[in-house]
Amino acid sequence: MAHGSTKQHSSLSLDTVFELLANKRRRFALYSLLGSSDAPIEFETLIEDVATLEAAILREPLTRELYQNVAADLYQWHLPVLSDVGIVDCDPRHELIRCLDQPLLAQWAARVRHDELTQAEE
Repeated sequence: MAHGSTKQHSSLSLDTVFELLANKRRRFALYSLLGSSDAPIEFETLIEDVATLEAAILREPLTRELYQNVAADLYQWHLPVLSDVGIVDCDPRHELIRCLDQPLLAQWAARVRHDELTQAEE
């Protein structure tokens, strides 16, 4: 997992927000992270949230393989990307992730989440 960031966190551009939301798995991770009310969440909780949402959207069972794929993808790809752009602060020692305040991202993620989950229910 990426090391905690000490750099100053600035506002994201709209282009960056859309790039971050373009990937489904990263979007699902953001739904979980942004819903944590600024409290850090455990990496295992994030994996469970993302894997459960993916299985529900696909209307497939939650399998060990999906869980492991989500864990690897988050750890190796999505969390480092989110850390690099100043969205998350990761504590690898305690396996905790905290979402940093990014109002524009939170606004668009909430809008996309609502639309995405509404479509999945139809």
